[in-house]
Amino acid sequence: MMSFAERPTDATDRTHTFWPAYPVQPGFPDRPAYGILQDHSQATVSLVLGAIALCTGFVFLSPVAWWLGNQALAEIDASPGVYNNRGMAQAGQICGMIGTALLALGLLFLVAMVIMLVAAT
Repeated sequence: MMSFAERPTDATDRTHTFWPAYPVQPGFPDRPAYGILQDHSQATVSLVLGAIALCTGFVFLSPVAWWLGNQALAEIDASPGVYNNRGMAQAGQICGMIGTALLALGLLFLVAMVIMLVAAT
C-alpha cells in the first residue's frame, strides 16, 4: 500500500492508470455488473444521422440511422450494465423510422408524378 508521501499528485506518474476507465466489475447472479458506464458510439452516430436527416432534408441518411440504432440497441440490451445511452439509440432509431417513412412517401409521390406525366403525353 502506498503511503501519503508516495501518492501521485498529477497524471505524470505512469504507474497509476488514469485512462482508460476502470473495467466493469462483475455482479452477483441476480444483479447486473457495476462500474463506470460507457457511451455506445453507434447510438450517438445514429442520433446524429437521424437528426441531420430530419432537419436538413437528407432523408437518404434515415435508413442508416435506423439500422445503426437497431444495432446499438441490440448490443446495449445484450450487455446490461456496460452502456448508459440507450435513450440515444432509441431516439436515433425513431428518427430513422420517421425519415425512412418520409423517404418512402417522397419516392411514392415521385413515381406517381412520373406515371401521370407519362400518361398525359
